[in-house]
Amino acid sequence: MMYRWDGAAMQPIPYFQKTAAAEFKQGETYRLVEMSDRSIRSHRHFFACLNEAWQNFSDDEKEQFPSVEYLRKWCLTYTSFCDMYETTLPTIAEAYRMREHIKRRSVYSRVSITTTAAGTVLREFVPHSQSLILMPHNRTFQKSKSEVLDVLARKLGVTIEELEEAGRRSA
Repeated sequence: MMYRWDGAAMQPIPYFQKTAAAEFKQGETYRLVEMSDRSIRSHRHFFACLNEAWQNFSDDEKEQFPSVEYLRKWCLTYTSFCDMYETTLPTIAEAYRMREHIKRRSVYSRVSITTTAAGTVLREFVPHSQSLILMPHNRTFQKSKSEVLDVLARKLGVTIEELEEAGRRSA
């Protein structure tokens, strides 16, 4: 819900008044948490950093990451902004067949295969969306941005600061 400060109290804006009346009891104490909207400047800077990194890739790296979008989603699979699904299979051949099936279904998923005493473990890492609708709050987006830039900086062998500065210059 959204509120407006009237100088003495936080008042729900008209659209949320009925909801507030139904959910809150008069005289009770509630905690308000400020949620800042996602910064468009930060959003643009993030994509400028990704684009600058991708533009400086070798041809071999561009073959591995055919677009900036692919690179961004690959980076997300190494952050806390992905879902991981694990399956144990009896043979490595079955794991490779399943990996090919996953790749046909989801081009952005990253798949790892390891062998253990219990069998062959296939892990699928599915990146979360960073869309404005699914990640509207700045704090969440900033955390995902930082984690992605950290992964990308390590891949490139540069510091996050160098990557961010390159993004600022090209933005």
